[in-house]
Amino acid sequence: MKRIGVLGGGQLGTMLAGAIHDLGAEACIYEPEPAAPACARFREVVNAAWTDAEALGRFFASCEAVTYEMEHIDTRALKALDTTAKLFPNVHVLETAQDRALEKTFLQQAGLPHVAFAVARGRDELLQLAPSFGFPFIVKTIRGGYDGKGQAFVATAADLEPIVSKLAPDGVYLLEEAIDLALEASVIVGRSPRGEEAVFPVFENVHSEHILDLTVVPARIPPELSEKLQAIAIDAARALDVHGLLTTEFFVSRKPGRPTSRSVAVGDYHVYVNEFAPRPHNSGHVTRNACTASQYDVLARILLDVPVSSPALVGPGVFCMGNLLGDVWLAQGRRDLDLSSLRQFPEVIDVVLYGKRDAQPRRKMGHFVTHAPDADRAIQAAKAFRKNLLT
Repeated sequence: MKRIGVLGGGQLGTMLAGAIHDLGAEACIYEPEPAAPACARFREVVNAAWTDAEALGRFFASCEAVTYEMEHIDTRALKALDTTAKLFPNVHVLETAQDRALEKTFLQQAGLPHVAFAVARGRDELLQLAPSFGFPFIVKTIRGGYDGKGQAFVATAADLEPIVSKLAPDGVYLLEEAIDLALEASVIVGRSPRGEEAVFPVFENVHSEHILDLTVVPARIPPELSEKLQAIAIDAARALDVHGLLTTEFFVSRKPGRPTSRSVAVGDYHVYVNEFAPRPHNSGHVTRNACTASQYDVLARILLDVPVSSPALVGPGVFCMGNLLGDVWLAQGRRDLDLSSLRQFPEVIDVVLYGKRDAQPRRKMGHFVTHAPDADRAIQAAKAFRKNLLT
């Protein structure tokens, strides 16, 4: 039986491990936190720090291939192990996605669409660059941010000092043009070492307070825009030489950006790459119900050298994935979520609870999927179901 390693035991790693098992292989989890969801579900688990080179070395030696469920992994130990042959995607891809400055520079050098940006090395340089860069802009730490963490919107010069005063004096920061968004979208691409490519349908994403709230597929955009987003996502995966999964997140605007930005125009739309995730993605949960193969299935096939092809939607209608945050558990005041209202919502076709022990505000604890003849009804059903859980 082949052994496939997964770095990280959260919800993404758990669902990937299930897909690996479905193909007759053993999923082995490396996770520093013993209470992580995958640690309670799978037999082969190593609980050790990301910096524990000895434990990582034994883990890699025991697996035919290894992947990861998140970018926030210390790569120094991975590089010391020379993981080139076993890690999917490789360390170079991981390091590029970890660092917002490297990511933007890659987009620029590869000729891929991107917003105007500048890199400030230290708080003083940020203050000096800001007036010439121009307001409004978004300031971001180059590492560690997700779900809106590590970033702030700077509308005017008057806002700058209070925001910068909270930053570390010697940090490295990204100044990024603020786009007038029409919508956000993502495309997941899988690539195998044999050159096979799989591209998923375009996902339309709606965020609330910087956290993904709803994902709609098929996206409510013109076909030519869908085709262009998929083509850019494939180009990015090829340029990075990804073997595994690459999620490309897009900003789509109806207005052109600054002269120093690089957009792709499609009809009345202007497209920019926001960022990459070289792993399964939160927006891709919906593929378990909406597509002939899920994002987890495709990655499992790549890791196990099983042929892959582009998934298709399973049928007509629209699917909508909604996140379930810890706020729902806290509102119900109970450890086990009360799902008795499901009988009132036939549009809800799937509910997945991740098994995290502690509910916290804004923490992703589960998701659900609705299916309806059109997008409005799928979205309305998702909002109504979640509102019911909160009351």
